[in-house]
Amino acid sequence: MLRHLIPGAILCLLASAYGFVPRAAPEVDKNFGLYAYGDSVGGLSLFYADGKAFIGDPSNSTSSSAVPVSFKRSSGSNEWIANPNSTTITKTDASWSDEMLYIPSSSSSSRQMGFTSKAVSNETTTGFIFYGQWVMVETKSGDISSSFFVRASSDGGVYALLWNVTDDDTAIPISLRSAKPSN
Repeated sequence: MLRHLIPGAILCLLASAYGFVPRAAPEVDKNFGLYAYGDSVGGLSLFYADGKAFIGDPSNSTSSSAVPVSFKRSSGSNEWIANPNSTTITKTDASWSDEMLYIPSSSSSSRQMGFTSKAVSNETTTGFIFYGQWVMVETKSGDISSSFFVRASSDGGVYALLWNVTDDDTAIPISLRSAKPSN
């Protein structure tokens, strides 16, 4: 009787694996976007506005520099280089390129993440890693964290992207992922 069950069990395993989609990190030297997932923030994309990182639809921002972002990571570096996403850009005034994503250091007065062409002492541009498609930050001591938050801005449907906010009841914890929403 057992020998009749084994082929059926194998068939079930193969059938269930058919729908399996690998959840790997974006390839090195390939463009990717980042999307926020959390309460009230279901797959909204990360965008650039006035040197800061925001989540939502850039067309809802009052900033004249709000544009979608495309990232690239290179081999041997854990800096993520951002450029205006030319496949979705609708504004022609994107006057920046090759800026690094940064998290504010513990000495920074602001918790908002942003973009910079040259990091200063209160901006950390290194340590960005993927765990599958989830974004994490690895410190020099080897600690790994995913302390991403958003706070609604005055522009409807737009959220400021924050790092390591522990004392703000209006901040919403989120996960940043390279996986686009399924819509």
